[in-house]
Amino acid sequence: MSALVDRDQFGGHTLVYLPRYLAPDDPMFGLSDGEVEERFIPALLRMYPHLDRSDVLCTRISRVRHVVALPTLNYSQRLPPMTTSIPGLHIVNSAHIVNGTLNVNETLQLARRACSELLQHVGRPTLCEVRR
Repeated sequence: MSALVDRDQFGGHTLVYLPRYLAPDDPMFGLSDGEVEERFIPALLRMYPHLDRSDVLCTRISRVRHVVALPTLNYSQRLPPMTTSIPGLHIVNSAHIVNGTLNVNETLQLARRACSELLQHVGRPTLCEVRR
């Protein structure tokens, strides 16, 4: 995740996102934060052998049983507009992802395309850049 946000914002540290998507009734939802950490951190250390457990400064566990909207027939024909009724306010979010999944790459591509479109719409031909 630090590739998306400058490491200086984290005091020179790296932010790592370790997702695990589960079925809503998966027993892992019942594990304590410590039990989840004990499953994930050893795997992270196996992937990056140069790291040590003391390199992990902080962890946060998030549990959400339902994270992806159910597909709706003909949704692409009913997308919400990016330009709102408030002058100068434009919104781009995961509701604008069509024929894809909610992932970082898809979201960044959408933001890049939408930014260029919106800047042209408001009369600014400058290309929008999203850091990689």
